[in-house]
Amino acid sequence: MNYESHNGWPYKNIEHWPPMTYRDRSPPTSENLETFFGILKTKSNDNQIKELQPWLPFCEGKCSFCYFTVNCEKQNVTPYISALKKALSFYAKTEYVKSSIFNELYIGGGSPSVISNEKIEDLLDFCRTNFNFSADHITKFTACTTNLSLEKINALSSNGVKQLDIGIQTFNDSLRENLMIRDSSREAKKKLQLSKKNGLRISIDLLYNLPGQSIDQWIEDIKQAIELEVESVDCYPLDLYPGTPLAKKISEGQLPPTGNQDVEMKMYLEAYRIFKEYGYKPTCHNRFSRLEEDFKKPSSEVVGTGAGFFMGHLDRFLYSDIEDLSAYTISVKNGIFPISRLTNLSVEEEMRKAMMLIYIRVPLNREWFKNEYGRFPEEVFPEPLRNLRNKGLIETIDGNIQMTEKGDPWRFNIAWEFFENKDRLQ
Repeated sequence: MNYESHNGWPYKNIEHWPPMTYRDRSPPTSENLETFFGILKTKSNDNQIKELQPWLPFCEGKCSFCYFTVNCEKQNVTPYISALKKALSFYAKTEYVKSSIFNELYIGGGSPSVISNEKIEDLLDFCRTNFNFSADHITKFTACTTNLSLEKINALSSNGVKQLDIGIQTFNDSLRENLMIRDSSREAKKKLQLSKKNGLRISIDLLYNLPGQSIDQWIEDIKQAIELEVESVDCYPLDLYPGTPLAKKISEGQLPPTGNQDVEMKMYLEAYRIFKEYGYKPTCHNRFSRLEEDFKKPSSEVVGTGAGFFMGHLDRFLYSDIEDLSAYTISVKNGIFPISRLTNLSVEEEMRKAMMLIYIRVPLNREWFKNEYGRFPEEVFPEPLRNLRNKGLIETIDGNIQMTEKGDPWRFNIAWEFFENKDRLQ
C-alpha cells in the first residue's frame, strides 16, 4: 500500500465520514413515531447483537477542537441523571426491550468519569436491574485521565467495568496545550498505566494532522501508545468545525493550518505500517486493535438515550436524542421520549447500510445478503462493486466481500459508493 502523491489516488479527496450519520436524519414525523412505538410493543429478534448506551454528556471542560454537545456545569448532574434513568425506563418497560438480551453496556457521552463514584455505581446498578444482559456481556466506560484517580479506577473495576475508552488525542505536551487538554502527557500516561495495573483494558483515541504536527511527532504518539501496551487505538484525522476555539485560532493566524491531504495520507499510512508491525490490526471505523472481539460483527441494535445521544438503532429505525441538556430533561419529565431525529429505513436503505459492513472492515457474506434481501450484492449494486474491484479496493474471498489493504485508507469513500448514483471514482 503506497500512495506517494495525489496523482496515485483512486479518489480526489479523502472522506472522513460515512453516509447515514445522525446529520442525515430528519425530525420525527407523527407517522414515524407511531410506527416506532408500535415496534416497541412487539417482541424483539433475540438473534440480534444488542448494545445499551446511556449517555452522560459531562466534562471537566471543553477541548479546543470539540464539537460535541457537552456540559461542564456540575450542578446539572443530579437532575440530568434522574431524567436519564427515567428515559431509560421508557425503553425498559416496553415489550421489545423486555424481550431483548444485551451483549454490551457502554457508558458514553462526554467524559463520564467526571461523575462521582456513587452516581456511577447507581447508574450501572440501574441498568443491570432494568435490562437483560447476557452472562458474558462487557461493560465499557468513557473516561478522561484528568479525573481518573486511583479511587475512580477501583470504583469502576469493582463495579464490573472491563474497558476504558480514553481520548488521549496526543502525548505531545505542546500539541496538548493547543487542544486545551488539561493534564500533561506524563500525568496521562501514569493514569493509563495505573488503569492497566488494576485490571482494566484500555482503548485510546489519537488525533493526527493537528496544526503544526510533524510526521515524526505523529510517529512518536503511535510508538508511545504501543509502549503503554494499550489494547486498541482509534486514529482520527482532525476535523475542524467552525466556531470551535481551535478553528478560530487557526483562522486568526495564532496557530498554523493543518497539513494537506498528502500529509494526512502519509500519517495514516505510517500508523497502518507501525501498528501492523506490532501486531495491531485494522478494525471498526478507525481502530487498530489486538482484541479478538473487536473483529466480530458489531451490534445490530443500539438502544440508548441521553442529551446528544446519536447512536440509536432499533429494528429498522435510526434515532438520535435532543442535544440541549435542559430541553432533554424537560422532555423526559413531561413523559415524552426525547427523540429529535428519526429515520425509518426502507428495504433499499437497509441494503445500502448492509454494504457498509465493508467499510468497518467486516466481510460481507454474499449468501447472507441474498437470504436477507433475495438478491446477491452484485445484482443490487453492480456498478459500485465492479468499479471497486477494478481499482483493487475490494476483493471476494470464500464468498465474503471485503476491503483490500489498498482500499483501507479509502474505507469512507467506499461506503459512499453505495449511496450515490454518480461515479466518484476517477
